[in-house]
Amino acid sequence: MRVLIAPDAFKGTVSAVEASAIIADAARAHELDVDRAPIADGGDGTLDVLLAQGYRAVTVDTVDAACRPRRARIGRSGDAALLELAEVCGLVTVADLELDARHRTTLGLGLAAQHAISAGCSDLTLALGGSASVDGGIGLLIGLGFAVLDSDGTPVSADLAGMIRADRIVVPELPDVHWRALVDVTTPLAGRESSAMVFGAQKGLDAQARIHGEEALRHWATVLQRTFGIDVRELPGGGAAGGVAACAHAALGAGILSGSAEILRAIAFDERCRACDVVITGEGSFDAQSTLGKGTGAVVAAARALDRPVFVVAGVSDVASVPGVKRILTCAGVAGSAALARQEPVRWLRAAADRLFDDLSSTRRAGD
Repeated sequence: MRVLIAPDAFKGTVSAVEASAIIADAARAHELDVDRAPIADGGDGTLDVLLAQGYRAVTVDTVDAACRPRRARIGRSGDAALLELAEVCGLVTVADLELDARHRTTLGLGLAAQHAISAGCSDLTLALGGSASVDGGIGLLIGLGFAVLDSDGTPVSADLAGMIRADRIVVPELPDVHWRALVDVTTPLAGRESSAMVFGAQKGLDAQARIHGEEALRHWATVLQRTFGIDVRELPGGGAAGGVAACAHAALGAGILSGSAEILRAIAFDERCRACDVVITGEGSFDAQSTLGKGTGAVVAAARALDRPVFVVAGVSDVASVPGVKRILTCAGVAGSAALARQEPVRWLRAAADRLFDDLSSTRRAGD
């Protein structure tokens, strides 16, 4: 039996690459053939997945979400570059600070992109997920050399406060670069389901601040439309990373793409799936949202279309069944509790994988 092992990250504990190695070790211990294919959905972990696919890591000088100096990795492959927002200026870069999206920025993403362009890259992919800010991408533009001015002609700050004051964008001469944005949500830039309203709380915005953020994004959308002639208010996925996707689309011509679909394409998932008998995927929390554009949901859908059985190994799960999934096994269930599973994630992921492969081996023997 050949097994395709394609987990996403178990956020906060085990990366997708590490998870695939742990599950693969358990599979080999049961004398199974293995193909490791760690995945991502455009958010945290996307860079590591593509580094495993032949990209090389390059370190650049930039700033984190609080504008502190940071040395961050980007991925290079020929004239293509992959910039993972989470790695450059995401929530993880300010984990030591209080959550406060009002004063967080994507300036570092623009600076990192400028480094890539200066190094000769002409094909840039922005992996948007795990952001700390709701700045509408104003930081990205300022980092790239755009001037964003208020009604008096004074440069504004590269954050939510700057958005609400922005009146005019001065566009610099930029090299010919092809841009794309990988997203894991369909949230629009503005409206009741906007980035600020849906994701603001997890970035430190209280109810009043979320309303203020929504107003700022609406205003920013007007400035973008006045400058670039594109209305991005209701653009699906435009609200990704606090509005960075909508801004990149309007100002840079970036296509907004499903991160999970693009990653599966990049790792040749369909071809590798056809060569296997069973698919194993997983993530930290497998729930109803997992099938809505997330990496594990994309794996389940793709494997189901190719008539391959899928098993899920997750940290925790609040769903009993999902179409196309033969079984959901959790580390929490094996360990006895979610708290115990998080204390020793490697141990319990290995134990859950062992249990799954024990069951698969027993089923196979029963069928012989």
